[in-house]
Amino acid sequence: MTRADKLAGKKIAVIGGSSGIGYGAAEILLSAGAHITIISSTQEKVDRALSQLSSTVGGNVQGRVGNVRDEAAFTELLLSLAPLDHVIFSSVDKIIRGSLAEANLSDAAGLFGVKFWGSFVVAKAIAKHDIILPGGSLTLTSGAAALRPKKGATIGGALNGGLITATISLADELSGKRIRVNTVVPGLVKTPLLGKLGNSEEQQREIYEQAAGRLSVGFVASPEDVAEAYLYAVRADYANGSTIVIGEFHYLLSWFEMSEGVSNGFVIQMAVVLFDWG
Repeated sequence: MTRADKLAGKKIAVIGGSSGIGYGAAEILLSAGAHITIISSTQEKVDRALSQLSSTVGGNVQGRVGNVRDEAAFTELLLSLAPLDHVIFSSVDKIIRGSLAEANLSDAAGLFGVKFWGSFVVAKAIAKHDIILPGGSLTLTSGAAALRPKKGATIGGALNGGLITATISLADELSGKRIRVNTVVPGLVKTPLLGKLGNSEEQQREIYEQAAGRLSVGFVASPEDVAEAYLYAVRADYANGSTIVIGEFHYLLSWFEMSEGVSNGFVIQMAVVLFDWG
């Protein structure tokens, strides 16, 4: 087997793999010859993603429905897929943003249930059971607010920062099983979220065009572009306890702060969406 075939036949579960960054990760790993299982919260999402992957990439891909808020059921799901070589976690519920003074902390605590506590549900199952084979990995997903928290993202920053801290300790905790743990921090990525927040297609194009003009690479990433970071995390046997940053969020945020002729609300919305404050 050559290095190019390193992932051929490897069994990888992508939690949150039906859309966005998770879908991009599933697609690139499938292209590398891995056997992929995408896990999402509804059968409709799973079926749609499987249809898309089958038509664009082909290969060995299947889907399962699972809810990380139900620890017992989700642990059983992972056990039914074992042994796996790698697990990627990219699920997120809703972005937590807004003034801390006006925050509904009960609602915020509930929003930790998928991205934050879901990561721990998966990590605990892997620590307790033989779900990932020795030499395998767990890759989590954080957000830019962890590295440069700003006003309006205090709670989201704490959520994402906690995942980076957990990655370091998990890498140590799972070392006895020879399982690596890393976290990807995506920068600016085109996702369906702008549309969900009420922006028209024209507004979305304007936002991305303006942002692309400020990035040194000259374009805004697609989920497939960011997926390269997950491919690295899975393939790189020497990467452990690492925070893998992909994107220029620090540069773009400075532009948002200095931009003139744009309303504060518009700037905040752009920053929140494009940086996945989580």
